[in-house]
Amino acid sequence: MSSEKTSADLRIEFDRLDRDKDGFITLKEFRAFHEQNNKDGTSIEKAFAAIDADNDGMVTFEEFQRAYKG
Repeated sequence: MSSEKTSADLRIEFDRLDRDKDGFITLKEFRAFHEQNNKDGTSIEKAFAAIDADNDGMVTFEEFQRAYKG
């Protein structure tokens, strides 16, 4: 089995991060999730900025999917 994540796998991860279920992941949601997993705050912000392709402060599922699928 391939280690590459499917669109369905990515949707599950996206939905887990999107705590208020508005269809976007904000930096606040992204940070809250990653701080629970003991990630450094600076690297969290850099990772979020890299995923937020249009720099609007919200990550759409399409941006999330592009970031993880390449």
